[in-house]
Amino acid sequence: MIGSILFREVVSAATTEIIRSWTDSRNRNQNNAANKNERTSRSSRTKSQEVKQDLKTVDVEVVDLERREKRDGRVSTKDQERKQELELLRTEKFKEFLDRKSAEFADEQSAKPEEYETSIINNEKVHILQFHMGQFGLEKRCSCGQPMILQCKTRIDGSPYQLNDFFWSCVTYYNQFIPKCRPSQKFTAKDLGLLHKSDIPEFQLSNQDLSTIFHQPSVEIAVIKRVKSHLQEKDDDILCPVHYLPMILREKKEHKGAALDMFYLACPHNPDAKNYFAGCQQKVKLKSPAQLAAYLQRSENRGIL
Repeated sequence: MIGSILFREVVSAATTEIIRSWTDSRNRNQNNAANKNERTSRSSRTKSQEVKQDLKTVDVEVVDLERREKRDGRVSTKDQERKQELELLRTEKFKEFLDRKSAEFADEQSAKPEEYETSIINNEKVHILQFHMGQFGLEKRCSCGQPMILQCKTRIDGSPYQLNDFFWSCVTYYNQFIPKCRPSQKFTAKDLGLLHKSDIPEFQLSNQDLSTIFHQPSVEIAVIKRVKSHLQEKDDDILCPVHYLPMILREKKEHKGAALDMFYLACPHNPDAKNYFAGCQQKVKLKSPAQLAAYLQRSENRGIL
């Protein structure tokens, strides 16, 4: 949901019509909410960054309770009830965060429509989809009720990605909270239409051309050097789908020296992070030229071109 909106099932209507309908609906809902009462009006003015800080505050308290449980070897009824309250609050706050981001995006897109364009994803535009991987807004649910994340196969050899390389993965793929679910589903071109910024240089190229340029030795070496300079930094636009915290850039301990097999984003609760008691295996691998370009765009306001 950061800088783009992804729409599902764009089959029976043009993407532009869906976008127009969505924007009009959101504006109507905001106006109606503002007229209901002062509390709702105040909420509509809450910035997404403030809600993100609330999520961090909730997480700090949850971690404190988990540390207390580990120290004492047991959990009190009071602490157990408080933890359940915090988990519910975390979910509510994340929904509020998505709503605030949607409102901010709608305002920006309405104010400067010339800076946005729409794409229906095909093999030539797969890189545009990869550019936005890891961002929320896909609204895909697993049969178990948990969110699903868009994933893709690995192509370390640098060959261009195809649509059939993509699939949906339940968040329990890494964190086995729910044993009985359908952990993966096939991705189809009907799943998404994409509204995105139009001034991204990488989007002016085809998927094949971007791959060819990226694998020039001088370009790949420069990208590796730039990405490495951000190791251990937070990526505020990519949140853990379980804890809703900004993920941290890490380098694989064992890799083959290829840029597409070197970096990933991990939840701050990752087992390698000494500051947290609870381990979380959620990660987003940066395994395509488009994903590395997107990371650099978010970190430095300049991609690989």
